[in-house]
Amino acid sequence: MALIDSLRYYLDGTTAEIERQLPETAAGKGKAAKYLPSVSELLKGEYVTVDFETANRVGGASACQVALVKVRDGELTGQICTYLRPPEEHIAFEFSHIHGIYRGDVEDAPSWFDIADEVVEFVGDAPVYAHNATFDAAVWSGLDRYFFTGTMPKRLYCTARMARRLLPELPDHRLPTVAAYCAPGFQLAHHRADSDALACAHIVAQFQRSRELHPLLPA
Repeated sequence: MALIDSLRYYLDGTTAEIERQLPETAAGKGKAAKYLPSVSELLKGEYVTVDFETANRVGGASACQVALVKVRDGELTGQICTYLRPPEEHIAFEFSHIHGIYRGDVEDAPSWFDIADEVVEFVGDAPVYAHNATFDAAVWSGLDRYFFTGTMPKRLYCTARMARRLLPELPDHRLPTVAAYCAPGFQLAHHRADSDALACAHIVAQFQRSRELHPLLPA
């Protein structure tokens, strides 16, 4: 696969399949409102952000790293970041040139099944955000299907879609661009799950503060 094609697949996923898998969120139904929080949801005092990295085009079952960040009242209160060992049939690494993770890094890592209870307890009832949530949610639901776990959050929102609606003037709405605008002092190490999840947390915090933009969100 050419580098540009693998990047496009890694970042965008198979759009039709991913959209089919994802649940409607509390923001309302219909594509225009999908994965956008209401103002009251955005202003919740506690939220979680997530980022997955995958080994290959299998998607969910090949997840090789996950990071979750919890923020309460503007303060970082918790973080999970770990490599994940994909099952043997899905452990071929195609995307090492993107995220820098290789098979040797995950040989002693836990499986998704091993950390599923910890993930459920960590997320609790908080809303969850991801940048390009179609990708991360498809990975998450794919892990649940493969390992027969029930970890998928009920409320999942997309900071990329929020940025497209709230910040249309940006040249693009990729994570590095939106993070640089919302948190100019943050040094992003893109495609490292812990850094990407922290960047997403900064973006949500900035959107919480940007009251003048809130009328653009669903009621």
